This record gives sequence, C-alpha cells and structure tokens, in this order.
Amino acid sequence: MRFASFSSGVTGVRLWKRVNWRAILYLVVLGLLLYYVGSNWSRFALFFSEDGAVPATAGHDGGTDFFIEFRLDREKTHKEQVDMIKAVMNDSKASKEARDAAHAQYLFLVDTMGKELKVEGLLKAKGWDSLVFLSPDACTVAVRAESLGERDVAQIGEAVKKVTKLGLEKITVFSCP
Repeated sequence: MRFASFSSGVTGVRLWKRVNWRAILYLVVLGLLLYYVGSNWSRFALFFSEDGAVPATAGHDGGTDFFIEFRLDREKTHKEQVDMIKAVMNDSKASKEARDAAHAQYLFLVDTMGKELKVEGLLKAKGWDSLVFLSPDACTVAVRAESLGERDVAQIGEAVKKVTKLGLEKITVFSCP
C-alpha cells in the first residue's frame, strides 16, 4: 500500500508554493491596511472613542501631539512590515517566486519610506512641520498650520512633485492645527 506525503513530491511543492503566495498576499494586504488606517487615523479614532474626542490630536495643552505620535506609530509599523518581509526573504523553505515577491515589496517599502522622509525634510527646511502619506498613485500632506495660502500650497506641491514625480493633480495638501 502506498501513502501520499505532503512533504515530498509534486504535491509538497505545490502546497509550499500555495502557502508562500498566501503569506506574501497576507503581508501585502496587512501593509495596505496599516497604511490606510494610519492615513485615516482621525476618522478611526473618532469612531472608536466613546466621547467623540480624538486622543491623538489633543494638541498643545499638554496632551499627546498628533504629529509626534503618528511618526512613532508609522516608524513602528514600518519596522514590523520590514521584519515580516525579511522573514519571507530569508526563509530557505520559501519558493524563489515568494522570495522575489518579498524582495520587490521590500524595495517598494524602503523607497516609499525614503520619499516620505525626504519630502518631510524638505518641507521642514522651508519651515513647515508635516506628515506625508505616499501611495503609488497619490500623495497626501498634512501641514501643521492654522491655514495655508495658495502660495504655500503651491510651494508644498512643487516640493512633493520634485521628490515623488507625481503630477500636482495627485497631490493633496491640507492644514492641521
């Protein structure tokens, strides 16, 4: 009598490929979900707060500063994403396709993080404290200011365009007191 084994033969290879692709897919979906929640944090905080107050935007009255807290959360999330992707890249049991896909995701994530930091640095040099949320087809910039004039928005848009190579129509700028 002959028994099939999942650890050997064609069945085992197919199973590993299926598992690896699912792991990559889950990592990508998790990364996109974390990015979406991070870029829409104020809406989520309002939804889950009992009194309608957003704890992360308590402001300058001794409460938590939204910009600082968001940067810390973003750094933690990016580190977790990089660690998960590196785990797949370094997994000797993962298929070559899975490792290549993880490597591509790693390069994309590092490139995105670098561009976000570069735009924030450029804007800081021009006197604006900002948070930059970059996706493949759009960029949103939150600037710490009571309001922004047309000239300010134009300067910010040009700085973002220079780094990200996105068209101005794909760049959103808003003030966040």
